[in-house]
Amino acid sequence: MYLTLSILSLLLAIYLNKSNQREMGLFASGFAGGFAFLFAFEKSGYPLPLIFAGGFVATVFFEFLRFRPMQRD
Repeated sequence: MYLTLSILSLLLAIYLNKSNQREMGLFASGFAGGFAFLFAFEKSGYPLPLIFAGGFVATVFFEFLRFRPMQRD
């Protein structure tokens, strides 16, 4: 189930980023990362909300760094 949610969130993030809705695409990417972490670490023994939050934050941080505007001197 987490894999399916991750793939659907990823497709939604791609659509939103292509349609220039970067903020919503960033959150959709975070959900995709959170669900991917849940899929990967579901049986690790850690609390599921903590796993999801870690994946969400890591993905949003990475995507924010990737999409931030470059400043030119």
